[in-house]
Amino acid sequence: MKKVIVSLFCTAALYFAADASAQSFDFSNIQFWIGTGTNQAALVIDWKDGKTPESLAWGYRWNGSATGFDMLQAVDAADSRLHVFIYQPWGNFVYGMGYDLNGNGGTFTPGTPGVSEGGSISDPADHYREGAYTGFWGYDIGTGNPYNGGSWSASNVGADTRSLTNGSWDGWSFSTDETTFTVPDPSSPTSAVPEPSSLCLVALGLAGLVACRKKFRRS
Repeated sequence: MKKVIVSLFCTAALYFAADASAQSFDFSNIQFWIGTGTNQAALVIDWKDGKTPESLAWGYRWNGSATGFDMLQAVDAADSRLHVFIYQPWGNFVYGMGYDLNGNGGTFTPGTPGVSEGGSISDPADHYREGAYTGFWGYDIGTGNPYNGGSWSASNVGADTRSLTNGSWDGWSFSTDETTFTVPDPSSPTSAVPEPSSLCLVALGLAGLVACRKKFRRS
């Protein structure tokens, strides 16, 4: 029962965030920040699968130098709900990405490029897209804020050689176009929420505190 309640709170948190970011999105809307430093960048991942919220965003802070791949790895390590699968025989090739949308601890099992594409997930409500021949993850770079006067364009370098700068926007968007290899722009995102289990426990604690206060007043 507790697991179901926690899952409902986690899902509700994402839906409320989706409403808040429906019109525009900038760094101030990002709730989940990874790393420390004076530089900051945004990471947007759009699964293009029709599941709401379809596009999610995280923030990354650092000092010195960092690449787009550094940011993706740091976010993947920090957010237990995000699952990024790299196919190493092709370098740092991003083959699959999944996200536990309802926070109930779903599992993600990737396939193999060109052999058994179409990995499995335990919860069909979660995000998961993979591919090399039957679809692929496209990598976009933002010019300015893509959601406020700026734009997205396909990167001409891989994420592991793309140097981040303060204010950077990086976008990953899944494409099924294996003819012209066009990558759709990442749609306006919803902020991912940090440590969903902790966030949900806080919400449950607040609800319990309200209930206790009401009970105290009645007595």
